[in-house]
Amino acid sequence: MTLFPKLTAIVATTLAMTFSLSTQAAEADKFKGLTAEQALEKSHQYHRTGTASVQVMPDVLVAKFKDGSQIQIPTHDQHLLSIAPYEFRTHPCGYHVPTGCQGEMVEKSMMIKVVDLDSKQVLKYGTVTTQKDGFIDLWMPKNRANLEVTFTYQGKTSTEILSTEGEARTCITSMQLI
Repeated sequence: MTLFPKLTAIVATTLAMTFSLSTQAAEADKFKGLTAEQALEKSHQYHRTGTASVQVMPDVLVAKFKDGSQIQIPTHDQHLLSIAPYEFRTHPCGYHVPTGCQGEMVEKSMMIKVVDLDSKQVLKYGTVTTQKDGFIDLWMPKNRANLEVTFTYQGKTSTEILSTEGEARTCITSMQLI
């Protein structure tokens, strides 16, 4: 009589694990068909859920799913600058992990200006709002050496010259508003 409850528990556990793995495989399959911009947006849904770990390198977005599958999505002619402006605390980072990185300033509106100093072209100007992870994601053209990025928030500013050349970082956590 004790065998039946044990078998039921084993079958239930096996079914749950099978369903979980098939759900994860389906999630990985959906992710595979996305553009880099769409994949980055989707990865924000995975933030701290454990569904996948996503890292943005200069040329490719890499997603590693719980089922062991790995998806790489090329960024083509764009480079991500994921920037977390901060006032008091930050973390060191080189290549953005949208499923794990957390910035200090969550859902804060501020002014931004991005100027290519070589061409004098203004690439972005206006109000932006940091995401729930405290970052602002900017897809910029690759192979730009001197992008002057300026944030202004409540009378404080931060300016930094960033690059999208070669192995340039994708996670910018060094812009303190003062």
